Amino acid sequence: MTAAIAAAAVAALLRFQFIEPEAYAHLCGAAGAPWWCVPRAALIAAFGSGALAGAAVGAGLLATATRGAGAGIAAAALGAAGLVLYSVEAGAVGLLLGLLALARPRPRQARGGGEQEA
Repeated sequence: MTAAIAAAAVAALLRFQFIEPEAYAHLCGAAGAPWWCVPRAALIAAFGSGALAGAAVGAGLLATATRGAGAGIAAAALGAAGLVLYSVEAGAVGLLLGLLALARPRPRQARGGGEQEA
């Protein structure tokens, strides 16, 4: 859950301090734009193309299928970021699938070594 909160906080910082300010849009659209306009444009293209949404849902489906903690954390973090960065529907799906995978216990593995239960 901490990763999802941190991802949402970073996404909010990026959105409100780096993406949305109108002055940055004008600055990056002008000739001789600063170097950081390239990563800004790549970030805008990433959520504009649905890449963030696809990653959130994909990680959520992987987490659901494998019940892996890593995939669950990734899905929750990507989904939380998606909620803030304009991919609300897919972000919600990724977040919920990730949290459900983390909340659902993994099945016990069969023990080897010839142990038998009484």
